[in-house]
This record gives sequence, C-alpha cells and structure tokens, in this order.
Amino acid sequence: MKHLILDIETVGLSEASAWLDEEPITAPATYKDPVKIAEYVAKAQASRLDKLALDPDCNRIVAFGWVEVGCGDPVVHLASNEFEEREGLKLLAAAIGKDARLVTFNGHRFDLPTLMRRAMYLDVPFPTLNIDRYRSEHIDLWQVLSFKGALSAHSLKFYACRLGFGTLDKVSGADIGKLVAEDTTQSWQAIHDHVLSDVGLTHALAMRLKLVPARAEVAA
Repeated sequence: MKHLILDIETVGLSEASAWLDEEPITAPATYKDPVKIAEYVAKAQASRLDKLALDPDCNRIVAFGWVEVGCGDPVVHLASNEFEEREGLKLLAAAIGKDARLVTFNGHRFDLPTLMRRAMYLDVPFPTLNIDRYRSEHIDLWQVLSFKGALSAHSLKFYACRLGFGTLDKVSGADIGKLVAEDTTQSWQAIHDHVLSDVGLTHALAMRLKLVPARAEVAA
C-alpha cells in the first residue's frame, strides 16, 4: 500500500452568511466616525470568514499539497477559483487511486471531510474516505499524538520545533484568507511555500513516529 502525505488550505465562502441566515455585520451604536465604522465591519467580516474556513460546508480549497512516500517530488496545486479547485480534486483523486493510505495532521477532523464535501458540492468524483478515528486505514498524526483525542495535541509547527525539524515558513493557516484576498503573485507564492512546508513537516513527523516506511525500504 502506498502512503500519500496530504495537506490542504481553505478560505471561507463569503456567500455562506446567507445560507447560515446570519445577521449583517454592523458597528456598535457608539461608533460615529465612518472610517472607524468601515474598519470595524471589515475586521468583523474577515473574522467571520476565518471561522468559515474551518467549516467543510462553508469553505473552499485554495491549495492542495501531497507527496507519495518514496516516489517523486511533492505536488502543490493552487486554486484561485472553482475551476482550479475542481482540477485539484481530480488530480488528488487520481493520486489516491484505490489503495493509498493518506497521512495527515488533523485530517480526520478537517482535511478529509473537507475534500469529500467540496467534491460533492463541485460534482467531482472522489473516493469515499474513512474518517472513523478507530477504524480508518488513514493515518492522522494529530489523532496519534493526542491518543485519539484523550488529550489535546499541539500544532504541527509545535512538533516540528519540539523535535528539531525546523522550518523557515512564517505563514500559518490563519494567514491564508488574507493572502488569498491580496491575490498577488507574492501572496500565492507564500501559500504555495506554506503548503509545501506543511507537507514536508507532516512527512518528517510521520517518519519520526515510524508510521510510514523509509525511502530506502520503498526503493528496495
């Protein structure tokens, strides 16, 4: 069975507020300055979108990253629109095939359900992934490190630092929405580099935990 290290990044869908029947954002009555009112509303809207980015029914995938252990270089696919997101889902589905064991960090609770939901909404054929933390063949490093939720594990970057892997990546998941909104060559490059870093750190952590085979063993 092949092992596929996987990571995705998402942003909230602005139209989701209508589906959730949320009230329009307004500044408190004490705000009188139009500039400050606009700043308050913009900040509140950004905060709402950041929360929606974690909801598989109210987000979209803006970056896919994966690498097959012992086989080739990592792949990063950026998706600035739904057409590119569909293409990313198709490419990833082909990479998963019928026998891949996915390796993620917090994937059972986020990455895998998000992939299946986005494939459903975008009408893209995609594998049904087992996200049962006790029966799934897929490896979720967060579940391993938290003893299947018995305690609260730290972030991927924490374990990278704690185990001495190190990373030059200065971007976090909380920055993705802002970077997508900027929509510049530099901001998309930062997203690309962040996903590439997270795929590498997930791979390194899985190797350290001896949950995936070494390259030499795969090559043999």
